[in-house]
Amino acid sequence: MLQPITPTSKANSSKPNSKRKRFPLLNLEFLVTFLLEKGEFHTNAQELSHEEVRVICPAGDIPLLVPRTAHHRPDEKIVHQAELQLDNNFKLNVKLQVLSCRRYSQQGFNVAFRLLELSEEQQDALEAFLNKALDKNIPTASMFS
Repeated sequence: MLQPITPTSKANSSKPNSKRKRFPLLNLEFLVTFLLEKGEFHTNAQELSHEEVRVICPAGDIPLLVPRTAHHRPDEKIVHQAELQLDNNFKLNVKLQVLSCRRYSQQGFNVAFRLLELSEEQQDALEAFLNKALDKNIPTASMFS
């Protein structure tokens, strides 16, 4: 006979000094500027959470963000310096690591990035921004889109 699974106290424990909350991916459109060796590259973001950004990249420009070899080598870490223009008064200068790259049409790709090395001040500002978006009932991203 199967026994029910009971949660342990270790599973529910968290760091006492951690201020981070979990945020869903929110459908927010804003400009992302990648600072590449060849110059700046601008694209639009579609989704944002406290740890992830998802952008739309035209198919012809995808080699700028994700080299062809990275499609075949999951161990290759690709990190870019970028500026997120979340609204007129709020910019974040961050490092973004490529998490995934998927074609969504003949014309473009969805690229997901992890936010790296955010300072406490940047984390607090991003959390406040996300809380405001949640208060405005910004829709969450659909896992089927």
